[in-house]
Amino acid sequence: MSKEIKLKDLYVGQLITRNQLEETQVYTIAEINHIDVLLKWQEGTHECQQWSDYSDCYLPTLKQIEYSIHQNGRLVSAADI
Repeated sequence: MSKEIKLKDLYVGQLITRNQLEETQVYTIAEINHIDVLLKWQEGTHECQQWSDYSDCYLPTLKQIEYSIHQNGRLVSAADI
């Protein structure tokens, strides 16, 4: 099971998920603004992003990371932001 992350523990470049499902998208934190985080992720060759509040951020499990890479080809890395 994924571990929920508190706001004080979030940092730019960190991988997170927004739920605890095994088949879920893994996001990379690109920016933190007070209680909001800018999330980036890949959908095929397209890099996507969206602002969201920090609640329900979880550390991804290895299975979640593997699933997200398999579905999207790659993760957004800290070097991409």
